[in-house]
Amino acid sequence: MNHLEQITQALLSADGETLTTLVKTALDNGIEAKDILNQGLIPAMDIVGEKMENGDMFIPEVLMAAQIMASGVEILKPLLSDDELSAGGIVIIGTVKGDLHDIGKNLVAMMMESSGLIVHDLGVDISP
Repeated sequence: MNHLEQITQALLSADGETLTTLVKTALDNGIEAKDILNQGLIPAMDIVGEKMENGDMFIPEVLMAAQIMASGVEILKPLLSDDELSAGGIVIIGTVKGDLHDIGKNLVAMMMESSGLIVHDLGVDISP
C-alpha cells in the first residue's frame, strides 16, 4: 500500500494519530501537499460520504472523520498556495437567529472543508 492509500485508510479507520504521522512521512518522502490532499484525504472523505448515504456510517463517525481530516489539512495548509486552498471556493456558514443548535452546521462546514472549500463559520444565533 502506498503513502496516499495509507492516508486514506487511516482516515477511514478514524486513526488520527496515524494519519498525522503518515501525512508528515509522505511530505518527507517528497509527495506534494496538493497530492496528499487530492489523492489521499479528499477521496477518503468521499468514501465517508458514500458510507453515510448507504447507512453504513452515522453522524458521530462522520464528524470524527471530518475532525481527523482537518488535522491532516492543518499540516498541509502552510504548504499549499492560495490558489490551491481556494480552488473550490469560499463559503460563509452560520445558523439563523433563534437557532442555537450547531451540530448540523458543524457537520456541513467540516464536509465542505474536506471537499476543498474555505469555510468561514459565523457561529450560531446570527441575525440576517
